[in-house]
Order: sequence, then structure tokens, then C-alpha cells
Amino acid sequence: MSKEVITSAILVIVSVIAAVAFVNAILPSVYGLSESYSSVAQSMEDQFKTDIDIIFIYPEGNNVYVWIKNIGSSNIPLSQLQYCDIFIMSSSGYWNPGFESESNPSWDFTLENGNGDTWDRGETIKASIAIDTLPADIYKITFFLYNGVSTSDTFSR
Repeated sequence: MSKEVITSAILVIVSVIAAVAFVNAILPSVYGLSESYSSVAQSMEDQFKTDIDIIFIYPEGNNVYVWIKNIGSSNIPLSQLQYCDIFIMSSSGYWNPGFESESNPSWDFTLENGNGDTWDRGETIKASIAIDTLPADIYKITFFLYNGVSTSDTFSR
């Protein structure tokens, strides 16, 4: 009978050690997955709440001025606009101006009807794009925000 008690005790101890090892191996993975899911959910929420629209384009010489309105429900930090991209495409070529670049093509912005550090819903920015040469053609301009939300429009010169 004492052999059975010792055997049962050893089996219980081994089972507890195996359960602890299993939990220690699985829990970090579960926490890691939950963090990645919450990160993806936050990114998707940011994209769903963000929307912009080009409301006017005015080419003047080798410059293009684009007015873009925030029509989404989220406020966009102005500091994030440096991570945005602008593409201008035509049948003769394309340009990807750099934000506040020292050489052309380059672009910068001003907040037209707001103040503070955010581009709030209903406010408009004016993107000023400088290009070396802008020949007469039909162009498509696409503005990409830092989170992948974009808007496009066409204009001619």
C-alpha cells in the first residue's frame, strides 16, 4: 500500500510540474497574440475614422496648390503630415515630392481654417507643391495619409 501512495504522489507531482510548464510556455504566446490583435484593431479604427477629400486644385506655373478637407471623425495631428505622400502622374511621367525638401519636387502645407496642433474635422489644409517643370497635360494627384487613407483627383494644365 505504501508503494501505491508513493507512486500516486510522484504522479501528482509530475502532473503539477507538467501543468506549470505548459502554462509557462503558453501564456507568453497568448499575451503576445492579444497585443498584436489590439494593435491591429487600433490601426483599423484609426483608418475607419479617418477620411479626407480633395476639394480644389489650382495649377499655377510650375506649382500646384491643393486644398484637402478632413471629412473623417478623427483629428489628425499636424506632426503626422510629414509622413504623408503625394503622387502626381500623367502620361509623360510622375512626381513624388518630398515634404519640405530642399530641392524640387517638394511640398509643404498650411492649415487654412483652423488653429492648434491638429487638423480637425471640417478643416482644410492647403498643400503647396513645387515642381521643376509641369508641361501641359492631364494629371492625376493622389494624397496618402500616414495611415494609408488616400484621396485622388485629376486636373489639367
